[in-house]
Amino acid sequence: AALTRNHGGLSVDSSSRFRAAMAAPTPQITWKAATRGASHTKEDLCPWTAAACIVYYVVVLMVTPLTLRGTGISPAWGQPRTEDVWHAKVAILLVLSALITETCFMASSATNARYLGFNIPGRLQRHRCGDSTLTMSEYFLKVLAAAYMGFWEGGITHTDILAVGGPRPVYLARFFQWSVAVPILIVISNRTFLTACSAREVAIRCAPGVSAACLYCWVAWVMEVTPSLSIRWLMLVLSMLGAVIVSADQLHIAYTHRDDELFSWKMTMLCYQLASFVFYAGIFLCGRFDVVNSLTEQCLYAYCDASVKVFQGAILAMIRNRQDLCAMSSWWVQALSAAKDLDNVIQRARVPIFALDLDGRILEWNENLVKLTGLESDDVRGRALVDIVSEDTREGIKHCLESVVASCGHSSALDPETSTADSPPAHAGNFVEVVIAGAPGRRRRQLAMTLVPKSMQEEEDAGIVAIGQDLTEFAEFKIVQERKSALMGMLSHEIRSPLHGVLGLTGALLESQAGKPIKRQLGMVKGCTARLLDLVANIMDLAQHEKRARDGKPAQRPKTSVNFAAIADEVATMTHMAVDKMNKPLLKASVRFVNKLEGEKTPLVRGDPQKCTQLIYNLVTNACKFTERGAVTVSARHDEERKRLEIEVADTGKGISKEGQKRIFQAFEQEQ
Repeated sequence: AALTRNHGGLSVDSSSRFRAAMAAPTPQITWKAATRGASHTKEDLCPWTAAACIVYYVVVLMVTPLTLRGTGISPAWGQPRTEDVWHAKVAILLVLSALITETCFMASSATNARYLGFNIPGRLQRHRCGDSTLTMSEYFLKVLAAAYMGFWEGGITHTDILAVGGPRPVYLARFFQWSVAVPILIVISNRTFLTACSAREVAIRCAPGVSAACLYCWVAWVMEVTPSLSIRWLMLVLSMLGAVIVSADQLHIAYTHRDDELFSWKMTMLCYQLASFVFYAGIFLCGRFDVVNSLTEQCLYAYCDASVKVFQGAILAMIRNRQDLCAMSSWWVQALSAAKDLDNVIQRARVPIFALDLDGRILEWNENLVKLTGLESDDVRGRALVDIVSEDTREGIKHCLESVVASCGHSSALDPETSTADSPPAHAGNFVEVVIAGAPGRRRRQLAMTLVPKSMQEEEDAGIVAIGQDLTEFAEFKIVQERKSALMGMLSHEIRSPLHGVLGLTGALLESQAGKPIKRQLGMVKGCTARLLDLVANIMDLAQHEKRARDGKPAQRPKTSVNFAAIADEVATMTHMAVDKMNKPLLKASVRFVNKLEGEKTPLVRGDPQKCTQLIYNLVTNACKFTERGAVTVSARHDEERKRLEIEVADTGKGISKEGQKRIFQAFEQEQ
């Protein structure tokens, strides 16, 4: 709680930051327990210890049925064992208490999964659920076995006739329980090391050891019930050998994952499990050689079954909780780091960013805004945003803030008089343009801001973050463009009048007697004036087009019908009269001008006659400029299906190089 700080318009303490980090889908934890990865080779899944377990399983599975068939089994135990049955009933209560303890461990794990489960890798969640399922299954099995022995007078019982010190009872239910419980314990221990493996890989890796463990429990039962002394010693050796091979396989798995972060914890649990197995084997051997009497042996079995596994479950729970704590610690660091990085991004961003509370007061003011406006963050922090914007944008920012606050589910305190339920905001939305006056001596800044609501899981930690762009230079450029368009329109309008006067005077001189001696020169003046007038008209059209675009009006489509045959005749006349820069005829004597549109009926096309004339005239004069001999031809082709009229200007000149073809379509470029 002492690590509180304002961030992005939010007063967030350390606990709320941590909860926010857990709620966000971005942080992902890399679990260091998986050092070898999730994919394993064939050698990884079946090392030499697993192969030894397989060989042991196959050999014992072939030998044991043959010995049973050859020697048979000892007779049933005929004397009732009241003390053993009573202790079995007491063991039921102890197993139930252990079951309750494991339920508490499971509830603790479920509580952690409730808050962390959506960020814990799915494979690790499955391991956690599998551990609880296996442990609970083992306890239920012990309860059933104890109940069977307690309420059915030991159940199926045989006689160990070769035991030192006299015959002893052999309870089938106890060996059945061991043959299932021991493989479960082995799987639980192996799974703590195989956290990064899939369920299929865990099953493949554990199958040899689990099968051998189940089998050596039944080999121990055969050792007790066989009437042959030689077979008894053989089964004893095979049983102990199986326990050693399975333990070696477990140690090999642990050694393979010796670089795990929690290796010491996992190794502690494995060592405890192996020590408990050695303890059981010691009791078993002591009973066979009359070191302990039969009652003591059965009591140790009954009470150890109820208590030994509890400690292993406690170690397993500590391992899982330690993994959760590692995840929580990593998320804590990531949350603080993300908050710091976000602060740096906001402060050092090249765009204006500020943060507000729900009442529209400024909480954060980044460095870019300080540079643009000259207002320091300490000067504006705590002030209302509407107090530092211009009056013409004040109403818009009020309505935008009300709309964003309403989207968060909070009531606005910006302007109670203007914010009513009956009159929705006129500028509802999260985008607004504001003008900030800035510090004295600084020019006004026009900003386009996008307001985004920001909230934590707690309703009181909510605010608004505004991210935008400085439009000041763009607005000034827009004003300059408007002034330029207005100037172009005014100048073109003023220039048209004297040009019309020049055209009228040259036309009158051409028709008078005084103009006959300089008829050619007057024609040149008239042609140039006409082209200049056309250029002025284009400038005026451009100014009108820009004005319509600013007003949001669609561009005007031409409504005049264009006769390209008449345009070709006009271009032919203008070309024969045109001269180059040296005052020589543009159409050389060795070049013919061929007008194939003359006398042809071409369809009328809607367009601008002046621009079409200018276009064809430019193409023809350009062809004449680069043609020394031959012809310049103007032709047309009408495609009725596509309703298309194609005009073609062809010449017999030197042509244009490939490099020139790329260059001539750029502004102010031409072929030399």
